[in-house]
Amino acid sequence: MNLLFFGNSNRQLFGAYHPPSSSAAARGAALLCPPWGPEYFSCHRILRGLAARLSDAGFHVLRFDYYGTGDSAGEREDGTLDTWCEDAALAMEELRDMSGCTRMTVVGVRLGAVVGWRLARAYEGVDQLVMWDPVADGSTYVRELLETQQKVDRWSLSKAPPRPSEERVLDLLGYPLTASMRSSIEAVTNEEFRRPSKAAVMLFQSSSSPDAAALARAFEAGGTRLHVESVPDQTVWLESDGLGVGALPHATLVRMVELIP
Repeated sequence: MNLLFFGNSNRQLFGAYHPPSSSAAARGAALLCPPWGPEYFSCHRILRGLAARLSDAGFHVLRFDYYGTGDSAGEREDGTLDTWCEDAALAMEELRDMSGCTRMTVVGVRLGAVVGWRLARAYEGVDQLVMWDPVADGSTYVRELLETQQKVDRWSLSKAPPRPSEERVLDLLGYPLTASMRSSIEAVTNEEFRRPSKAAVMLFQSSSSPDAAALARAFEAGGTRLHVESVPDQTVWLESDGLGVGALPHATLVRMVELIP
C-alpha cells in the first residue's frame, strides 16, 4: 500500500493506492468512494479490507478522502456533494495515471454510491459501478441523522447545547453540516437514478423494503444494466445492527470481489 497526496496546491487530496498482487492476473482498476460523516468512520476499516481483497485479486485500487474529510486538506465545512463528485473525478484520473487502465470499476457506499453514480454518468471509462445501500432520498437521509442526534442529546448526561438554526452549521453526530452541504444532499431523489448510465450497476441492498424495491425499479426504468444482491443485516454503519464500528462483513466483501468482472 502506498500513501500519497494528489490534486493541485489549492486542493490536496489524500489517497491510499493498493497495487495488484504480483501473484494474481491483472484485472483492471477500482476506485473506492467513501460515505460521509459518522458513516465514513464506521466504514473506513471495511473499505480498507475491500481494497486489500481487490488488490489480492489483481486490481489496482485507490481509496481517497474528499476535500475537508479524513486526511485530505481543507476544513470539514468546505465540502458539498457536488465538490465531492469533483474530488472523485480527480481520484479517477490519478488512478488512471498510476495504473495505466483506461476502464475501471467504481465502488461507493451510502453517499459515496451517489458520488460513484454521478461519476459514472459524467465521465467515460467507468464500466462497472458497485453501489452499497446508496442514499436514494437525501431529505430522508438528513432527517434520520437529525433524529439520531436528538436521541443522543436526550440520553446525554450533560445538557445539550442549543441547536443552531438551519441557516447555520449544524453539529451533527460530531460532524459539521453546513447549509450548502445539507441542500446538496437533500437534492438527491429517487428520480436521479432513472437517468441512463452506460455503466452496469451492481446494487447491494441490506433490506428488502419498499424503498429498496423502488430504487431498483428506478434503475430499470432508465435502462441501466442492473444486478441486485441482497445482503441482509450488513448495514455496518449502524450500531443498532450489533456488528460494532469497524466490523468486517467478510461474506459481502468476498461476494463483491467475486462479481466484479
